[in-house]
Amino acid sequence: MNPKISKDINLYGLLIWLVLFWILLPFRLIKQFPIILVGYVYTIIILIMNYLLIGNDDVAIEDEVDFSENPTTLARLLNDKAIQVSTAIFALAVATNTIFKKYFYREILLLIIYTLIFGVGFILPIYFISNFKDANKVREMNNILTRLRNVSLSYCVGFLVCGLMITIHRLFQLQK
Repeated sequence: MNPKISKDINLYGLLIWLVLFWILLPFRLIKQFPIILVGYVYTIIILIMNYLLIGNDDVAIEDEVDFSENPTTLARLLNDKAIQVSTAIFALAVATNTIFKKYFYREILLLIIYTLIFGVGFILPIYFISNFKDANKVREMNNILTRLRNVSLSYCVGFLVCGLMITIHRLFQLQK
């Protein structure tokens, strides 16, 4: 695949993130917990690093576990990265629900929903449209889908970090 297309996908993903974060999160939440900007900056760093580290060589489709033609285990059929982030956000949800008041849980719930939407919600449909039978289309299309998956997963991690930052902030408030 043309490395310019890969770089462009990451660049567009970065530009979308710069606007999307401010649209999706209520400003009162950002004002109340400015520490969540760590998640915003963290995602920017991830996307910039993805942009800068894309080389000129193609990754063989066989080397990309998520789009290999002969997955050997069920774990290879599912995106383990999305599952790991989803597991982390569910652990955060359970912990905050039992430790904090319902008011605080509502604040975290928005971030949990966004994490799941950009994690599992965007990544799983990619598997429904990947691995075409036409050998000429497989390599380029799956590489594009891999880049889109990485951008979506970067957003997912950004919202997860925002939720973790609010939780850490609240834990420190409880100790006072």
